[in-house]
Amino acid sequence: MKSIVLILLTGLCLISTANAQQGSDIYMGELRIGEEAIVSNLQAVTNNPAYTNQPYFFNASSLYFTQELKGEEAQNGQMDIFVYDLPSKSVRNVSQSSESEYSPTPTPDGNGLSVIRVNAEGKQELWQLGFSGEPLQHYVPAIEPVGYQVWMNEKELLLFVLGEPHTLQKVSIDKPNNKGAVIDDNIGASLYRVNNSDWFLYSRAADKTELKAYHQKTRVKKVLAELPKGSQYFSVSANGNVVTSDGNSLYYTEVKLANDGDLSSEGEWSKVTVEHAKCGSGVSRTAISPDGKTVALVCPH
Repeated sequence: MKSIVLILLTGLCLISTANAQQGSDIYMGELRIGEEAIVSNLQAVTNNPAYTNQPYFFNASSLYFTQELKGEEAQNGQMDIFVYDLPSKSVRNVSQSSESEYSPTPTPDGNGLSVIRVNAEGKQELWQLGFSGEPLQHYVPAIEPVGYQVWMNEKELLLFVLGEPHTLQKVSIDKPNNKGAVIDDNIGASLYRVNNSDWFLYSRAADKTELKAYHQKTRVKKVLAELPKGSQYFSVSANGNVVTSDGNSLYYTEVKLANDGDLSSEGEWSKVTVEHAKCGSGVSRTAISPDGKTVALVCPH
């Protein structure tokens, strides 16, 4: 088995079904990839009785995530964006708003984070927040409900737009009042770029759940592999390794960029061993620090 380094993975959840999902917490530990892939020395980052998910390392010292609020002042299902500071091992509520926010992602310009924000009417919108949580910009008011996002460059994004069916849409923040260009339909919830290339990965539910790729410049779409049975989400490392969970175990495979720019997949999935009683099965999402040494796992209560 080839040695790999997982650099950065993100996990997202469907906003419309977040409250229906089981309670979860985030654990952080060491990632060792060699002849075998092993996650070890996990420690709890959160201890929340409800829902915690969507970890994303913005850098080597900051892990952002979404967490449900509890208490008398919290609205039912209220979600905020939090950040865990690795050096101090402290947690801070970033958004602290009356709305719910999900899916924290760093903006390409480095001036804040893009999130899915639920307004007073319950609409799911794509917003930019400052690092102190202040709302800065409603990116594309013409498109709603938005579930997920991946930046293509400083102006363009691919969005998961909820509907019947869910669609993959390309949008530009320079044209906020334009409808998105539909790329595909019946897509899944994970959107990722492959190694700073023009290829973007997503899943599509056909007879089987397919791992698909879209090329930004040529607009080519292609099926790379079949996801393991039971897999709902996947993540992609900076060097093209795809990680998924079937609800019990973690698996990975590799996608490769050829010299001519074409993209292909090994197609075989190898198991990742998680050395922890709580997270030994049922891991749903993962995130890896930029140096590839620290891993965050979302584990059920």
